[in-house]
Amino acid sequence: MDKYDGVFVFLMGIPIVLMAWISMSNPNGYYMSAEANQHFPLGILIVASFGAMGLLLLVTGLVIIYKRRND
Repeated sequence: MDKYDGVFVFLMGIPIVLMAWISMSNPNGYYMSAEANQHFPLGILIVASFGAMGLLLLVTGLVIIYKRRND
């Protein structure tokens, strides 16, 4: 992998994190509703796991860029 792959991985992580952030901040949305979180907060867990995957992509992209900074 080269530096451009790190840039692409980082850029793929941005919309995923933003989607999770916007979904978490919407109290009237489906994933934050009482129907989705009735017995177990599954909606919150799904959105949090998508956000964690997005953060993982962001960090992985930064690590690839940092390791290949002199190439």
